[in-house]
Amino acid sequence: MRLTAPELRSLIKQDAAYRNAQAILTGEWATRAAENPLFQAPITIADLKFARDLQAAGVADTHLDFDDYAAVQTWIATNRPSLSENDIAWLLRNFD
Repeated sequence: MRLTAPELRSLIKQDAAYRNAQAILTGEWATRAAENPLFQAPITIADLKFARDLQAAGVADTHLDFDDYAAVQTWIATNRPSLSENDIAWLLRNFD
């Protein structure tokens, strides 16, 4: 899979979108949220899609396998406070 132009730009710049995707893939979202307790941004579907695309392109180490139901369920349980119902539905869409 290829990254889109905006995703590639984000990867090169290692901007906030890239750091969010990396935090998702490495299981560090809660750590990032704890660093700034006054502002805890929720995870968005865009963050999840970018993380999935980085994983598919092979440019990111990952602790989350988007194709493994048990792994996704465990990840959801760990990150539940930062997820909306839409995020959860997106994560589980391939398992219905």
